[in-house]
Amino acid sequence: MPALLEPIAAGQTRFHLQGLAPDARGVACGRETLVTFPSLDRLVAFLGAYSEECSLDELIPTMTIERARREGGGHALLMRCAGADSYALDRLGRLSMAVHGQLFTGSGTVFVRYRDRMAPFGYDLAGGTATAASPEEVLVVDHDIAARYRALDRLDPVELIQRLSLRQIPLPLAGIATDPQLCGLHEIALVLVAPGLSDRILSYLWGNQVPLAGVRVALAGERRASLLLRLRQPSGQVLDVLHGIPGVELLAPVSQRAAVEIGYRHPIHLASASSCLPGDEMYLFRGRVGRVERLDGAPQFIDGAHLVRSDVAARAHDPGDARGTAVQALKVELRLRPTASIREPRGALIRWEQAGLLRRLIYLIPPMALAAARLAVLPQGMLVLTGSSLGGAAGLAAGVGAAAIIPLGMRIVEVAPGVLVPDGFELWPHVRPQLVRELLGLEAADHALFLGTDQSPLRLRPDHLAPLDAAMMSRLELAVIEASPSDSPPSGPATLLNERLGRFALWGFGEAGRAGRPAVEEASGTPELPPGRES
Repeated sequence: MPALLEPIAAGQTRFHLQGLAPDARGVACGRETLVTFPSLDRLVAFLGAYSEECSLDELIPTMTIERARREGGGHALLMRCAGADSYALDRLGRLSMAVHGQLFTGSGTVFVRYRDRMAPFGYDLAGGTATAASPEEVLVVDHDIAARYRALDRLDPVELIQRLSLRQIPLPLAGIATDPQLCGLHEIALVLVAPGLSDRILSYLWGNQVPLAGVRVALAGERRASLLLRLRQPSGQVLDVLHGIPGVELLAPVSQRAAVEIGYRHPIHLASASSCLPGDEMYLFRGRVGRVERLDGAPQFIDGAHLVRSDVAARAHDPGDARGTAVQALKVELRLRPTASIREPRGALIRWEQAGLLRRLIYLIPPMALAAARLAVLPQGMLVLTGSSLGGAAGLAAGVGAAAIIPLGMRIVEVAPGVLVPDGFELWPHVRPQLVRELLGLEAADHALFLGTDQSPLRLRPDHLAPLDAAMMSRLELAVIEASPSDSPPSGPATLLNERLGRFALWGFGEAGRAGRPAVEEASGTPELPPGRES
């Protein structure tokens, strides 16, 4: 059987197939490109792989998809688009081959196989001119076969992409919080809440200090509007709680006007296919219910402070005056619970039985740490406070604190500025450090001490804290000594005696003074050493 195609030589400019022309590299490229796929899922796989590397917005404007029947039996999907240079065709050929597709180039109704290793500059018809039997047919010429395809119907690429079903992907077994990117929700998370749960979800998020905004949206087929929330930089713990609530769906934004429910992914990378989402609508791809919600325009979110419901009570004597309303404050009960986190000790609670040991250990504490340490006397024992975030008299000690040196009693750590708890415990729930002081009603220099889960916290004012060194050191009494009459200085005016000194004037000064005679004497002009010394 004679070959239907012949390789193109380097520098060849004349071809049998109309529409072929060499590009800048000498590769023959047609005015149109044709890709055949055996099934629809192969076509979707090709579009998904292409959208990951390039923008589908450059391909969709000239793309047509036809379902065709092959002469002799069989069906195929034909994707046709405008021709390009060999660089773009090489990419199309590589991606189509990966999904069991075939790439052809040409124009009109006749296409030939694109270049391969055997023909680096492409293929041309091997003599003669091949044409399709009718304008509705497409002739595809390969090495040893010429297939004729007749189009049955045409598929809209944009509608096809919008109607694709989401594919389920596994979530981390240990929860969303274990994923560094939080399943795409690290920066912004969209939360779709059923109508009956909106108030409780808002109260939960508001109580956990989550920055949020929301809007009520009317979904197709639902009589009551649902709540769409936008959370900024939510924590993994909050996302895990929301994901486990029936009626609450977490959606990750994938483009400016599209979001996909976590645990699912769209076959097409929608960020590179903005032309597939025409208009100004917002698309929400819901995986569990298998629906695509279209919102009219971009959602106009409202600050969450205006969405949270608060209990408002008016004054009984003036019910119509809105200025007399009062909002009930949110009361949070702080309690201790065990924790495995490690904190630097800020103090120690020492029992009274160990007071003697504390006095002996005072000598081992460095001076800087001892000067900064404070002591509070409690019924449970002596509280040695060596560091606090409040500063002032009980500020942080330079170097190692006394609590790290004293191996006595129960270590005390700081969970908020001036809020002390036993080591191995923490306050629950987790709130802002400044809010903890507000809930406890502490003043600027006050401390709060939690000693147990069944005991109320103690308030320590500045006058309750005394310097440790001053509190532990005993006061010394000095004895008064009276001088004897013999040691009293002589009465009368003082006399000044000038004597001539020798060469070594200071030798024997002490002995000479006690003997009552000068230290050095001169005889015949020669100095002599004092008695008892030899040179």
